[in-house]
Amino acid sequence: MQNNNHRYSLLILCCLIGTQVSAKIIPWKEQIPSSLSVFQGKAQPLADLTANRILIYAHPAQSITLPTFKNPQSMTGKFYTGAVVVPSNSQNVARLLSNYSGYNGLFPVLKSAKVLEQQGAITQMKYQVHIPTPIPILNFKENVVMQHHLTANSISTIVLDAPIPYGAGKIEWFDLGGNKTLITLTQWGDLNHPKGFLFSTILNAIPEAKLGIPSGTNAFLLEALQQHFKTATYQTLKAGALPETRLSSSQVQKIAALSQQSQEPVSFILPSNKVPYRHGLESLRFSSSYQYFAKSPQQLQHWLSAPAYQELFPRQIKDVEIKKIDPNTFDADYKVSVGLGVINIPFDFKLRFDYPNSLENQFDAVGGDLEFVKGGMQLIPQAGGTLLNVTSAMKIHDKAPFLLRAMRSLPYHDMLPALGGNTVLALKIKQKMK
Repeated sequence: MQNNNHRYSLLILCCLIGTQVSAKIIPWKEQIPSSLSVFQGKAQPLADLTANRILIYAHPAQSITLPTFKNPQSMTGKFYTGAVVVPSNSQNVARLLSNYSGYNGLFPVLKSAKVLEQQGAITQMKYQVHIPTPIPILNFKENVVMQHHLTANSISTIVLDAPIPYGAGKIEWFDLGGNKTLITLTQWGDLNHPKGFLFSTILNAIPEAKLGIPSGTNAFLLEALQQHFKTATYQTLKAGALPETRLSSSQVQKIAALSQQSQEPVSFILPSNKVPYRHGLESLRFSSSYQYFAKSPQQLQHWLSAPAYQELFPRQIKDVEIKKIDPNTFDADYKVSVGLGVINIPFDFKLRFDYPNSLENQFDAVGGDLEFVKGGMQLIPQAGGTLLNVTSAMKIHDKAPFLLRAMRSLPYHDMLPALGGNTVLALKIKQKMK
């Protein structure tokens, strides 16, 4: 499952990159759905579901039209929303988010922010993006141009120039009282018409990455905001345990409804956990994703098996060897090669799968080039269907092979790969179940 996950960090950051352009203010009446549109317009239920996590969900498919389209036809797409609750009042949040010139100190990889044009509440900005890596061919230093529209509790943004040439998003903030504010980000980008040689080459080489980029983009931006407002806290897990995503029965039903309506996963990025290893405690960042299927749990059981990952990712997993330890425990040795179009990253990893019952598994890295991989899958019966829950964490250790270790230079490298892997895994299973 974690065979090709580390590349999503790079691809998500590539979405920010563009070429230098100077443009005048363009007329635009945004038609981006509010993050609250699937919560009956109420902030508190969304804040309660989000809790101390980052929550990511998709909206149902809709027609999208932007003035930047080369022809007047609309596209069909899905907006993705991310949500986080921060310990600050809404005035402080509004002040931070409306200071576009300060974004270079807020979001990683943004090195400068310059105002190009301004008319009242509309501001056009040029941001310089710099993503250094130990692999020169994957280094980036480019510019992106966006136009921001400020209202009382939101900023709507349209992309004017970037490798993803067509895109729009909206940040909203809702005062919850008690010095707490719900911040949401709803965005869409057309990943089918990328610009630029490098970004186009990478997406052509690994088209599955398109499935994980929307959720990863939200996670990247909201994690930056969360780190600005919050002090990191940790919980220590018991040996062999996974973190719990504490949800009420009504919240599980809401998650199932959101996933059923959008046909996309609903994901949580959990606070950091300390995980016991032989050498001591290791900090891991888990993500937990839920995908609804109109299938019985028995129809989905196959995807809990270790060999199933090669069926889902045949281009990346070149070989897998399965060794039975006991009736409920198996070791799987995966031989992987991830092609980025401009460079190949080969690596091996070994997972041990335990099956406590027929509806769930748990896996841990027990060898190979990825030392810190941990997670599990569970099939949760629902009325008329099943929720597939995938929870995982993956972190590249400092003694991994060079090409893998290079990914440690990217922001949030301990968080984005697991989220991207969960999302892509769930959606690949959905494709296979059609």
